[in-house]
Amino acid sequence: MHQGNWKCSKCGGAITELPFEPRGEAGLTCRACYGKQKDAEKTDAGASEMPGDASVAQEAPNMQDMPEDAGGAGEQPPAPDFDDMPAAQDKPKHSGDWKCAGCGSAITSLPFEPRSTENLKCLDCFKKSKGH
Repeated sequence: MHQGNWKCSKCGGAITELPFEPRGEAGLTCRACYGKQKDAEKTDAGASEMPGDASVAQEAPNMQDMPEDAGGAGEQPPAPDFDDMPAAQDKPKHSGDWKCAGCGSAITSLPFEPRSTENLKCLDCFKKSKGH
């Protein structure tokens, strides 16, 4: 998700999170306006399929067609679903014989293949350097 401070091009409402990095604000719509637009498209499509029928019922916006992660004006975005993310122990480990640049202890397994070992740190030293 991309965080930002954009405005809806239809209602001017705030959009703070989008599932993509926009090139500009032109054409961005909040969740509510997106739903109204989809509803209008369905109504227009239904009207063209039934010519001469003036009694086309107005439906509420179909939220099913709206992307789940579309940014809404003034809405809190949905919480991420951590159940779909792989657990740390599921990630592949890379074995080797390295030394920690901070304390000199042996490092035998990493969750990535290091490009360089000159600043490689054990988990404790890494956490200390990040302020955790």
